[in-house]
Amino acid sequence: MTIFTLHNARGMRVAIDTHDASVRAWWAPDRYGRLADVLGAAPPAARASTVWQCDPPDDGHLLLRLAQDGLSVRLAYRLDDDGSLHLDCVATADSVSHFSLAAPRFNLQGPRAGVGDHVLRLAADRYWPGGRTGDAPLDVAGSAFDFRQPAPLASRLAWPALVNLPGFRHDFYWTGSGQLREAARVADPASGRVLRFSSTQDSCHLYSDMRCFSLQAQGVQLQPGQLRRFQLAYRLGVQDIDAFDISEPVSMMSNK
Repeated sequence: MTIFTLHNARGMRVAIDTHDASVRAWWAPDRYGRLADVLGAAPPAARASTVWQCDPPDDGHLLLRLAQDGLSVRLAYRLDDDGSLHLDCVATADSVSHFSLAAPRFNLQGPRAGVGDHVLRLAADRYWPGGRTGDAPLDVAGSAFDFRQPAPLASRLAWPALVNLPGFRHDFYWTGSGQLREAARVADPASGRVLRFSSTQDSCHLYSDMRCFSLQAQGVQLQPGQLRRFQLAYRLGVQDIDAFDISEPVSMMSNK
């Protein structure tokens, strides 16, 4: 395993594991300038046979390449001074192939806290229930899955329809794709940290448990000779929680 660390002028450090191209650590300041690793847990391990080749990082950039079983992937990481970690991915295939990236699992308060009070705004008007097959995505309106107005994760998991679930394991969809645009925003009232997730896709997978959450790009299915490209950006900053229009109350009890 080889870890390369990207730096920016704000003191952020992002550690990339070149074995599976995953983000392993992200040190970012809170509202008082105190640095902490905001990744709650490592993503699931990739297949042992996956081997990425990488160039040495250059001024906040890291380029990785994968060539395996007829699949060719070029993945570029870039850490900007505004706190944005950009991912630019281009994939081609000689045969029918499926490709996906592991998403970093965040805890904006730090690894010893919970994420129940993390406030999510997600610009999705449809969702796919976990374990459901067939049919079409459902409308979020009037459901616990409507995060078009910001709401804490724990308050939604307390709704009767979700009370027995350990967290979210759901796909969310919005209108439009192709341009990199903000799809989700997560704020932690305790630290003041805010994560903005942008994508060129029209959907993402929301995962959460007591200690972490992730916003993952959907996997890409490639046909022979097809080229697919998508871009993602995770931007970390700080914000006064009073400026974040929370539609439901935050209770610190959800962190216990």
